[in-house]
Amino acid sequence: MAINYAQSAVEIIELIGGSENVINVTHCATRLRFILKDRSMVDKEQLNRVQGVITVIEAGGQMQVVIGNHVGDAYREVIKRVNIDESAAMAAPNVGLVSRLMDIISSIFAPFLYPLAACGVLQGIISLLATLGWMDPASGAYRILNFVSWTGFTFLPVMVAFTAAKKFGVNPFTAVIAACALVSPDYMNMLTANKIVLANSADPAMQQLMKEAISNPEIAKVLAEVAGIPINAPSLDFFGIPVKYLSYTAAVIPIILMVWIMSYVQRFFERILPLVIRNLFTPMFCIAIMVPLTLLAFGPIGNAIGGAIGGVYNTLYHLSPSIAGFVVGALWMPLVTLGVHWGITPVTVGNYASLGYDTFTGLQASPVFAMAGATFGVWLKAKDMEMKRIALSAGMTALFGITEPAIYGVALRLKRPMICGCLAGAIGGSIAGAFQAVSWSYCLPGIAVLPVFFKQGHMPQFLGFLLSICVAFVLGALFTWIAGFKEQPGVKLPVAAATPA
Repeated sequence: MAINYAQSAVEIIELIGGSENVINVTHCATRLRFILKDRSMVDKEQLNRVQGVITVIEAGGQMQVVIGNHVGDAYREVIKRVNIDESAAMAAPNVGLVSRLMDIISSIFAPFLYPLAACGVLQGIISLLATLGWMDPASGAYRILNFVSWTGFTFLPVMVAFTAAKKFGVNPFTAVIAACALVSPDYMNMLTANKIVLANSADPAMQQLMKEAISNPEIAKVLAEVAGIPINAPSLDFFGIPVKYLSYTAAVIPIILMVWIMSYVQRFFERILPLVIRNLFTPMFCIAIMVPLTLLAFGPIGNAIGGAIGGVYNTLYHLSPSIAGFVVGALWMPLVTLGVHWGITPVTVGNYASLGYDTFTGLQASPVFAMAGATFGVWLKAKDMEMKRIALSAGMTALFGITEPAIYGVALRLKRPMICGCLAGAIGGSIAGAFQAVSWSYCLPGIAVLPVFFKQGHMPQFLGFLLSICVAFVLGALFTWIAGFKEQPGVKLPVAAATPA
């Protein structure tokens, strides 16, 4: 049954206290996220019964209404019916630092996660087709699709700048121009000139090694000296202050820092400049100040922060991939229910930028498939036809990587399937860790993105990954069947869960 999201939006707004109670509303992959003036005005019991609403969660100073795959449709209808006070929306809710960080991360990354994941899926598909011999890597079709698939990652700073600008109240086009400057051909040419000039090395293996090391100038310099290859390193300074050459392709934290500080710069000039020149000179000062400051300070600081965060995780992972997989597999679904799973996104994106792959996503897939298995276990075991219908639709959706319908519509309602899914995810995650399974491009783990986990020359990792998700799925269903659950006849069907992604 199709959902009338226009009607649902009217009911949602009424049950959260009306439009006047809304400070701001955003959405992530599956949830409407409301910041409200008075959360006591929300009728959560009735809100849970609105058509298309799976459940309602109060976390991080937000009222989160879980919709599922069609959250974008619901958001478009809601935003038509609320009046957002931009100045009030900029005021941070009175919540803890962690909750505020999660809100910032989710607001910045959620709008473009699916398009970015689509780029990753395209990379995986053409790589698989080339390996199978169905597409020639030298052909025009492959080369065009290949650069298309990398475009989302090349210009990731631009997307981050745009969504960060909306979050921090900056003119989005000013932020985008500043981000574009950091990935512009002129800057990239200076960056390339600063690194290695591959002169006349007769050793192809050394040339390839140095090409791979080109992202790290210090390593590149050492290798060049060993190989006897000349270095061309023109200096770059800004009014005598040396600029550190860094690549901002796929940068995340430096861009977020830049746009955050830009919000203060913009407000400063809007306050002091006469109205007649404000609209022209405010963007000019923002760009002229923030791009150099990013090159001089925020870029190195942001890269250091991102490198440190990613380094901590990668160090812990390499101590014992199996234990890391067990922990991720056991805790991922509880983290999703708390809404703090967004905290890992900068780490995974940073891994793709610095390593070319990500280990966390290889582990994260197991709890996703385990939850799908647990939900199918409910479908097999349940006697109530309504519960079977809920479990089947939610399980299908979970197979495609959207687990909220399965979590809130089935697992948490029945309790034991949630525990069974976490246990199965932990076992699957430990297997993925043992095989050092990775994803080679950004994705939201699910059955449709399996090619992203494959790369020619890494078949053992891919087979280990397939084994891990199969084990997680089967054990999720088996554990749920054995543990059983107390059925809840007549439970409301979360209609939004009925359509697989």
